Amino acid sequence: MKRVFWTLCFLFFAICCFAQSEKKRLIDSTTYGRWPSLGSPIISNDGRYTAYEIQNEPVQNCTLVLKENSGDWEERFIGVRYAVFSADSKNAILIDTTNALCIVKLGERAINKIADVSYFNLPSNGDGEWIGYRSNKSNDITIMNIRTERKRSLSSVGSFSFSKDGKVLLYVIDSMNHQPNQQLKRLHLSSGVEEIVWSGIGLEDMILNQDASRVALMIEGTNGSKEIWYYQKRKGRAELLVSDESFSGWEGFVLSRISRMSADGRYLFLTLVKLHKTDFKRKGNSTVNVWSYLDNKLQSAQLQDGDPDQFSSVAVDVVSHHITCLSKSNEFVISSSAADKVHLVESVLGDGDRTESSWNKKALITYAVKSSDGKIDIPLKLEGVHIVSVSPGGRYIIYFDNTNKSYYSFEVPSGIYRKITGDINTSWIDCYRDDAGEVPRGIAAWVDNDYAVLLYDRFDIWMIDPAGNRKPISITGGYGKQHDIIFFLAMQENSKGLSRGKTVLLNALDINTKKNGFYKVVIGRPGMPEKLTMGNYIYKLVGNPYIDQSGIYPVKAALRDVYIVSRMSATEYPNYFYTANFIDFKPISFLSPEKLYNWYTTELHSWRTDDGKILQGILYKPEDFDSNKVYPVIFQYYERKSFGLNEYLTPSDLTGGCDLNIPTYVSNGYIVFAPDIAYVIGNPMAGTLSALTSAARYVKYFPYVNKRKLGIGGCSFGGIQTNYLITHTNIFTAAYSSSGMSDLVSAYGIIVGGRSNQSFFEYGGQGRMGGTLWQAPEQYIGNSAIFNADKVVTPLLLMHTTKDAMSSFLQATEFFTALRRLGKRVWLLEYTDGNHGISGKSARDFNIRLKQFFDHYLRDLPAPKWMTRGVPAEMKDIDNGLELDYRIKTPAAIETE
Repeated sequence: MKRVFWTLCFLFFAICCFAQSEKKRLIDSTTYGRWPSLGSPIISNDGRYTAYEIQNEPVQNCTLVLKENSGDWEERFIGVRYAVFSADSKNAILIDTTNALCIVKLGERAINKIADVSYFNLPSNGDGEWIGYRSNKSNDITIMNIRTERKRSLSSVGSFSFSKDGKVLLYVIDSMNHQPNQQLKRLHLSSGVEEIVWSGIGLEDMILNQDASRVALMIEGTNGSKEIWYYQKRKGRAELLVSDESFSGWEGFVLSRISRMSADGRYLFLTLVKLHKTDFKRKGNSTVNVWSYLDNKLQSAQLQDGDPDQFSSVAVDVVSHHITCLSKSNEFVISSSAADKVHLVESVLGDGDRTESSWNKKALITYAVKSSDGKIDIPLKLEGVHIVSVSPGGRYIIYFDNTNKSYYSFEVPSGIYRKITGDINTSWIDCYRDDAGEVPRGIAAWVDNDYAVLLYDRFDIWMIDPAGNRKPISITGGYGKQHDIIFFLAMQENSKGLSRGKTVLLNALDINTKKNGFYKVVIGRPGMPEKLTMGNYIYKLVGNPYIDQSGIYPVKAALRDVYIVSRMSATEYPNYFYTANFIDFKPISFLSPEKLYNWYTTELHSWRTDDGKILQGILYKPEDFDSNKVYPVIFQYYERKSFGLNEYLTPSDLTGGCDLNIPTYVSNGYIVFAPDIAYVIGNPMAGTLSALTSAARYVKYFPYVNKRKLGIGGCSFGGIQTNYLITHTNIFTAAYSSSGMSDLVSAYGIIVGGRSNQSFFEYGGQGRMGGTLWQAPEQYIGNSAIFNADKVVTPLLLMHTTKDAMSSFLQATEFFTALRRLGKRVWLLEYTDGNHGISGKSARDFNIRLKQFFDHYLRDLPAPKWMTRGVPAEMKDIDNGLELDYRIKTPAAIETE
C-alpha cells in the first residue's frame, strides 16, 4: 500500500514538474528582437521552386531558403538575403557570405562555386544559359554559359546588362588605351559576334528594348550639357537624337533623364528639368515673411518647398525627331495607353496646394488628353471627379462623377461624353470609406483592349461597354451583394488587361464573418462565381485601409498556373503555401514562433448600440485563459478594427509607433477589445461615445471581466477619440492618448507640415466634420475635448512628439495644461525624436511607462516614481523615474478651487 502511495506521489510530482517545464513564456521586451519575419517570395518560371528569406533567423542574421514546392528538396544559406532563378528554372544563383558565386542545381546537392565575386546579372527570360559576374579584384567581368561552363572575359567593363530575351549582352568599356574614352558594345551571346554601338565620353544612362535591337543613351558632356543618342540594329551605330540645344526655346528646360521607351520603340519619353536662374539680388537676411490672401500657396508651404525643381515630360519620335510636350510644371502624366500613344495629363492651376483643390481656384485640378505625336491635345470638362484613367487602346477616358455618383466615358476621337452606368441600380462607393467621404472602389481592369471596362461596385464586378451600346453584365452575378462578400481581382497583373472567356481568380472577403478566400469567374459570362476556398484566414485583404498585416497578392509562375500565397490567422504565422487550384495548399515555409509563448486567441463579437446600430469587435484573450478568473480589459480602437479578426499581430514595443502592442498585453494577463465605430459626418465623436460605452456595457456581462478595471486608448485619430471619451463618460478606469488632438477649433487653422490642416476636417477628410469651422461652429466645439476638460475623472497618460507634423504638440500641451489647472490626474510624455510616432529607445521607454500606468490602475500594482513624484528637469538622464514607488500608493487628484 505504501509502495502504491509513494508511486502515486512520484507520478504527481513528475506531472507537476513536466507541466511547469512546458509552461509557455510570457511576451516581454526580450521577445521582440527574436521575432523572425519572411521576405517576399519568388517562384521559378516552371513553378517547381520557391526562394524566400527568413529575416532574423538566426537572431540578427538571415537565412535564404530554396524550396521544392511539391517535394522535399531544400537548401538553406545563412547570411544570404536573395537569389535569382535562371530563366530555364534549372539553377538558382546567389552570392554567399564568403563572396563566392553559387550556382545551385535545383533539385540536387550540386553547387558550383566561383570565388571572389562582387556582383552578378542574368537575363530574366530566354533559355537560362548565360550569366555575367564581376570579380572583387578587378573591373573585368566574365560571361559564362551555365550549361557548358564556357567562359569569356571582358576587360575594363564599367557596367553591363542582358537583353530580356537573354540573347544579347550590352557592356560599357570605361577606358580605351589609357584614354578617358568609353565604348558601348553589343555582344550576340551564341555567335560571339560583337559590334560597337557608341563610343565617346560621358555615358550616364541607357535603356533598351526586349531584344536590345533598340537602345537609348544619355550622354553628359564635360560642360554638363546632355545629349540623347539612339541605336537601332538595322542602322549599326547610335545616332544623336536630341540634345539640350533642342530645347533652347523651352524657358530654360534641359534634359534630366530617360523615362522609358514605347513598346514598339517609336517613341522615347524624356524628363526635362528647369534650370534655376535667380535674376534678383538678395539685400540681406530679411526678418519678415509676408503672408497674403492672394498667395496661391501658404507662405509656410512655399518656404518648406523652397524653389522646387520644375519638370517637363516629352515624347520624341525617333523617326522624325519630332518633340511633343506632354506636361510642364504642375502637370503630370497620370495614365497612358498600353502602346504609349495616348496620355492623360493632370494639371494643378496656378501652382496652388493640391490639398486645397476643393475650394482654392488656384489649386483647381484639370485634365487633358494628349498624344505622343502631338496631334491630340484636348482639355477635358471634368470637375469633382475620381478615378480618371485612359483605356489601353487610348480611345476612352473613364472617370467617376462625384455629383451624380456614376461613371462616364469620354471618347477621344469623337469628343463624346457618355454616362455608362446610369441604368445600374447599385452603389459604386467603397464600403471601407463610406463614412469618411464617398470614394468609389474604382476600375478593376480592361477587357480585350478597349472592348469593355470592369468596374467595382460596393461588392461585385461589372463589365461595361465604354461606348454605351452593349448591356452591362455583372460578372459576379450580384453574388457579392447577396452574401455581403467583397470581390476583387486576385492577381495584380490582371489590372493590365483581360480577355473574354478567360477564367479569372477573385479575392473574396465576407464582411460579416471576416472569412477570406478565393472564387473564380469567366470574363463576359453571366452567372455566379465558383467558390474555391473561404476560411478564417487572411490571404490578402485587397484595398483594406485598417489592417497592418494584410497579406500579399498571389505570386504566379511565368510558365504554369501554379502560385505561392501567404496565409495567416490570429494563431498561425503568415507562412507561404503552394497551390495549383486554390483549394489545396501545401506549406513551403514553417515559422511558428508564437508556439513558444502564451499567445492570444480572437473572437468576433456583435452588439447593439443605444441608437440601434449593430457593431462588431474583436475580443483578444490569452491562450491560457481561465474562465474562473477575472481580467482587466483595455479597449483599443482605430476606425474599423474587426477586419483584423484573422490578422497575425507581431510582438513589438509599440504597434504603429504609438499604440500598445496587443500580443504583449494579452500574453501578460489582459483582455483587449477592439470595437468598430460607426461615424456620423458632422458629429464623429458622438459615434465614438456610442460605440465605446455600449461596447463596455456589453463586455461587462462576461463573468471573467473585471467590471471595475476597464482601460481605453488610441493613437492619432484614436487619440482624438480618447480625449473626447474621458470628457463625456467616467466608466473607464484609465486612458492613454497618443499623438491626438483635443481642440478641433484651433486644430482646424493650425499649420502641420507647412500646410493647412483644414482639409483633414472638411468633406472627405478623416476628421469627418463635413464642412468648415464657420459653417458648423457648434459641431467643432461639441467634438472638442478641451471644452469639457472639467468633466474628466479618468486618469490620463498623454504621449506626443515635439515635432509631430500631423498633430501639433500644442494640442497635447493645451489639453495637459487644462487638466493640470483643474487638478486632474494627467501625465504627458514628450519625446523629442520621432514624428507622428516613435521608434527605437523612445518606443521602448513608452512601452515600459504605458505598461506601468495600466498595471497600476488596472492590476493594482505599485505606481512608478515618475507617476507619483514626477521627473524634475534637472534629473533628466540621471533618474528616469521607472522605479516602483512603495511609499506613495496611488496618485491623487488635486483640489485647485
